[in-house]
Amino acid sequence: MNIPHILFAAGILSLATTFPSSAQEATLDLYYTGRYNQVIELTAEAIASGDTTFNTFYLKALSEAQMGEPGKAIQTLQDAWKLYPEEGRISRMLAGQYFDAGDYVKAWNGYLMLVEKDSTDVASWLKLADIASFRQSYKHAIHALEQVLVIDSLNLNSLMMMGEILNRHNNSGAVVYYERAYRVYPNNQKAAYALGNLYIQSKDSWKTIAICEHMLELDSTSIKFRKLLGYAYYKTGDPFLAVSQFGYAIDLGDSTVFTFKFKGISHYLAIDFDGAIESLQTAVEKDTMDAEVHFFLGASLATSTSKKEAMYHLDKSLELMQPEPGIASRIYSEQGNLMRLEEEYEKAYALYNQAWEADSTNLMSLYFMASILDNSMHLSEESLVDYQRYLDHLDRLPRSENPNSQTISIRSIVEDRIIALKEELFFLDK
Repeated sequence: MNIPHILFAAGILSLATTFPSSAQEATLDLYYTGRYNQVIELTAEAIASGDTTFNTFYLKALSEAQMGEPGKAIQTLQDAWKLYPEEGRISRMLAGQYFDAGDYVKAWNGYLMLVEKDSTDVASWLKLADIASFRQSYKHAIHALEQVLVIDSLNLNSLMMMGEILNRHNNSGAVVYYERAYRVYPNNQKAAYALGNLYIQSKDSWKTIAICEHMLELDSTSIKFRKLLGYAYYKTGDPFLAVSQFGYAIDLGDSTVFTFKFKGISHYLAIDFDGAIESLQTAVEKDTMDAEVHFFLGASLATSTSKKEAMYHLDKSLELMQPEPGIASRIYSEQGNLMRLEEEYEKAYALYNQAWEADSTNLMSLYFMASILDNSMHLSEESLVDYQRYLDHLDRLPRSENPNSQTISIRSIVEDRIIALKEELFFLDK
């Protein structure tokens, strides 16, 4: 624990111990030069020889705290409290040492006593908020933070903690506190990151871009804001700029799965499949259990000659994610496309059928089923059934899902093909 020297000075200015003046100076010099063990030895010897002066105990406790030994500091402070029960500095430091030792019950009681004596004690209110938040007693945490903001409406720690608690509970009020923190402290990286991240969660990703650009003007080597900017571009549908920012982050030394994953997906969305494969292969080596990585890697590999590897990753994505019907249907369709390219028509048909069974709004799977039966397997009667199923389900689509121009074009092809097949079957007397 790093105790500010001002705290030490507040307790030592009136130093009057049984030490000779030369010993006082030597002990102070040892403390200020960081030789806390020697301070502890000297003050312990003084106490053992009968020194009961407050400052001797206080200096010993400060040195023990600096050494990261809250248990010993607590014992020293308790001994001092027996001699000086009204000394406020002991109560404050004792509460702090209980906090550092993780004894939040005693720390809570200690800080509660301090704010009862002085309701404007911002530091103690913040500690109470911190303890309450850790204990998930958010009602008490919010109360403590509200007290701080009444005293100091621009207190950064309180604004940030209030935003964090409200965000944890999906309370839209979180943005108010983060925005205030960022407005008052626009160069504070924690405030900027929290607000930018919240904007993305709130589907206001475009607002994050300006925040990141400002922070990167201050520190162009910040990996954290490069990644956040890349993700903001990804979420706003600009994969080219997302690739660029994720690339900068990697050049700066970022090696996280997150960056390689979303750089790869952005490459895929930008129709740069080679770039997608390179990034996603790195991502899958780092995390073999990410279903999204497997899916986009499989979909990207499907555009290459590595059809077997593509099928493996698509299968893996299905195994890992237990996806929603629409996603499962898309994966089966991708696998069907692969098998069709490999001229494995029966397997392709079965996969398109699975896609259709998973999501009956995936009309393209029905079309490909019919097309395979018609053009690849030359099963005219069976293909006619699937072509007709395609038209029947197309007509049943809700008005909100009216077909686009591509679907209208396919419909025209299907209708023409049905007429042609019926003629062929008529002349074949089938």
